[in-house]
Amino acid sequence: MRKLIVMYVIAVMIVACIPGAGYAQGNTDFTLSKSAENALPDQVLKVTLNGSNLKGLYAYEALITFDPDIVELEKAESKLEGFFIPPKTDNGKMTIAFTKIGKKAGEQGSTALSTIVFKGKAQGNAHIKLVSVKALDPNLTVTVYSYGTKFDDLAGYEWAKTEIEALASSGIIKGTSATTFSPGDNITRADFISLLVRAFKLNAEVDGNFNDVEQSDYYYKEVGIAKKLGIAQGTGDNQFEPRKRISRQDMMVAAARAMKIAGRMLDESVSDLNSFSDSSEVAAYAVSPLAQLVKQGIIKGYNGMIKPNDTAIRAEAAVIIYRLLNK
Repeated sequence: MRKLIVMYVIAVMIVACIPGAGYAQGNTDFTLSKSAENALPDQVLKVTLNGSNLKGLYAYEALITFDPDIVELEKAESKLEGFFIPPKTDNGKMTIAFTKIGKKAGEQGSTALSTIVFKGKAQGNAHIKLVSVKALDPNLTVTVYSYGTKFDDLAGYEWAKTEIEALASSGIIKGTSATTFSPGDNITRADFISLLVRAFKLNAEVDGNFNDVEQSDYYYKEVGIAKKLGIAQGTGDNQFEPRKRISRQDMMVAAARAMKIAGRMLDESVSDLNSFSDSSEVAAYAVSPLAQLVKQGIIKGYNGMIKPNDTAIRAEAAVIIYRLLNK
C-alpha cells in the first residue's frame, strides 16, 4: 500500500512537468544553504534544501545542478517523517524527492527539507544551484517554483523554455542580454560548435585552426578544439565560415560527432530517414548521423519533415544540446 501511494505521488509530479503547470506566487520559498561555495579534493561540501513559509507541503521534487568535474554526490537524506526518494544524478543534474505517506498534514512554516553531501573531486566553484521545486499539498495540488535563469522573450517558444532555462542556469548557454535570449535568431556555425564544446567539456591542444578563424575571435579556442577532435571539419580549403548561419543538417552532424568523441556511442548501423517526407533533401554525408540522432529521440522533426537545409535557430540549438546531455 505504501509503495502504491508513493508511486501515485510520483505520477502526479510527472504529470506536473507538462507545459502549463502554474508558477508559484506568494511568500513560500525554497533555498539552498551551503557549507562552502568552493570545493577541495576529497573534502565534504554540505548543502541543505530549506523551505520557508510553507503552507501544507506534503511532497516535493527538487532539481539541483552542480559541476560534476568539481564535486560528486556522496549521500542525501531527509529527517522529515515520510518517504525520501533516493537522488538521481545525470551529468551535473540531480533530482531529489520526498512524500509523506497516508493522511498526514503538510509541513508548515520554515524547516530543513533535506541534506545533500558532496565530495570534492577538484578545487573550484561547484556551481550548486537550485533550478526548480515542484511542491504538492495534501490534496496533491501542484505548484512549481522556478529558480532557473529567466528570459522575458520566450513567448511562442514554450517547447524550448525548459531546455533554454536549464542550460542557462548551468552556464552552458548564454542570453543575448540579461533578460533576453532571442530564441528565433539564427545561430552561427562558430556559436553552435562552441556550445557543443562547452556542453561536453571537451578539450584538446589547439595547435592550429581554420584560416578564417582569428586568434582574436571569441570562439577561437572552441573551434580549434573541435577542429582538433574532428567535430568541425570545415567547408573546404581549410575554411570554416564561422559567422555563417548553420544549417539544421550541419548542426546535427556536428552533434553526432561530439557525442562520439564524448563517449556516448550511437547506433552507426542506422541510415534510414524514409519516415520523413523530405528525406531526399538530406546530403549524403548527413544521412547516417541524422538517422542515428532520430533513433535516439534527439531529433523529432516537424510535421513529418526534417528540414535539413533550413537554418537553425537558437531555440532549436538549445533543445538539441539539452537532449544530447540527457542521453
